[in-house]
Formats: sequence, C-alpha cells, structure tokens
Amino acid sequence: MKKIKNLDEQDKKILEMLIQDSRRPYREIAEEVGLSESTIRKRVIKLQETGVIEKFTITICREDARCIIAFITLLPKSQSEIKELLMETQVLPECKEVYALAGECGILIKVEVAEINELDALIESFRARSDVRSVERVCVVLKPIKAPDNGLHRSTLQRSI
Repeated sequence: MKKIKNLDEQDKKILEMLIQDSRRPYREIAEEVGLSESTIRKRVIKLQETGVIEKFTITICREDARCIIAFITLLPKSQSEIKELLMETQVLPECKEVYALAGECGILIKVEVAEINELDALIESFRARSDVRSVERVCVVLKPIKAPDNGLHRSTLQRSI
C-alpha cells in the first residue's frame, strides 16, 4: 500500500477509472485525464511494473465455490486521512465495494475472500495501519437474501410463468 502514496493525481485518477472499468479504452481515459493516449498507456505499464497494478482480472464468487463475504468498518485516526485510506482500500483485490460514511462512521468495506484466514490477515493489516484508529466492526455474511442481479448468486425462489 506504500506504493500508492507516491502516485501523482493523474495516476490516481487513472487508477480510479480502471477500478470502475478495467476494460475502459486508454483513449477515453486520456480524454478525461487530459493526457495523450500514449502517455496513459505508458503510465499504466509503469503502474504494472512498479506493482501498483498487479493484474487485470475478474473474480466470480459462485455458490459452489467457497467464498466468504464480510463487511468491515474502519475508523481513520483523523478525517484528513480518510481520502487516502479510501483510495488505498479501493485497489485491494479483496475489497469489492468501498463507501465513505457520513459523520464519525468512517469507511465501510465489502470484502470477498476464499478462506477465513485471508479475512483475518486483511483485518490485521488494517489494524496495523498508522492512519486507522480502529477496525470498528466486522460482519460476516451467512447467506445472501437479496443481492444485485449479477449472476453470482442463484435465487432460491423461481418465478412461475
């Protein structure tokens, strides 16, 4: 996560756009960031070479695969550190969704891991951070009841036609 702190604003914007859609054409990114397409390509290659971007991939959590879904609430040490913490959690592959919460609630993160020891390691890595006051709450999903219709969870109810 230290690598991310050394990025300039343009690299951070590129990462944000790739997090939203990793298949977004470099031409579109270039238009939005205000750089040439070749410069975007070079920056993405550099982000890969330095290990900021490890890989471009998709992860599907199916019913027949072991997949642990949990929600974690982080409280930053100060409100001034929340923006950097939000940016850094977004690029972690385990963090599928990241939300800034109103008031003194901090950050809510939805994580997906294959094994419970991966969840434990992630929680410990958050606790070890100097900009995190505490890991306030960890809630593990027992069974999804209503989830986004993305084909990842099969409904237990069938609609009659």
